[in-house]
Amino acid sequence: MELWFVLASATVLFWGSAGIFAKLSTPKIGVARIALLIAVVESVMYACAFLLWREDVPITLADGALALGSCVVGVVGFLCFFESMMEGQVAIAGTISAAYPALTVVGALVLLSETLSSMQAFGVVAIIVGVVALSYEPNPGSLTATPRRSIIFALLAFGLWGLWSLTSKMAIDRVGAGNLFGFYTMSSLTAPVLYFWFRRMKPGSLRGLNPTRSAWVLGAIGLTVNVVGAWTYSFALESGSASLVVPISSAYPLVTVLLAIGLLKERITWLHALSLGVVVAGLVMIGLTL
Repeated sequence: MELWFVLASATVLFWGSAGIFAKLSTPKIGVARIALLIAVVESVMYACAFLLWREDVPITLADGALALGSCVVGVVGFLCFFESMMEGQVAIAGTISAAYPALTVVGALVLLSETLSSMQAFGVVAIIVGVVALSYEPNPGSLTATPRRSIIFALLAFGLWGLWSLTSKMAIDRVGAGNLFGFYTMSSLTAPVLYFWFRRMKPGSLRGLNPTRSAWVLGAIGLTVNVVGAWTYSFALESGSASLVVPISSAYPLVTVLLAIGLLKERITWLHALSLGVVVAGLVMIGLTL
């Protein structure tokens, strides 16, 4: 079995399960405390990655600003994702936010003058249609309904991660992949500041006034799993072809959905189930052309 396939498959499991940990911990401890966990857990892990894989390349002020701005946008998108987890189903909100590659492809077409293949075009259309369908709630009062607030934050994460993915590609070309981990360290450390500036609220005011120790542990594990997934994804791209690695790793929302239904007992309508399949298919179609 090829190493890239093992790493890409591991990425699917890591990223797919990270959303479950987020759903189990975020409603109990609140997004403000999650921001503090990001500063503690992710900053340390990204700092270690930077020390291990940093590159000796000159970085201009403009390149550094681009890299840091990209990382900050990614962290803000991450915070919006956690906001969507407070009340919404991870099967729905998690898939909407994970559909961001569609925006990345469109952005690359408009800003970077990249060409768009027919398969990519079908993938983008499929994702947009799927996201719109997931955002539609025909019966807001039903037990399977996802609150509007959760959908709004999931859509914000979708947009911000699309911008992050596009700008991070530009930043890697200028500062190097290893050095970008250093900028992720800085953006992770500023996560609590960004959260309080964005939301202007005190820790615990959203929920979770008395978070349990297990909730803290689950939150830390979820963030750790997410970063490890980023590492395995990077090494999979290094040892294998992007045309094979990307479509496999892009299927991680399917793992999230299966775990949400099996472990969290989330219930989704047939329309949402069909929409989830359309989004995952669109992600794979985009990945097959990268």
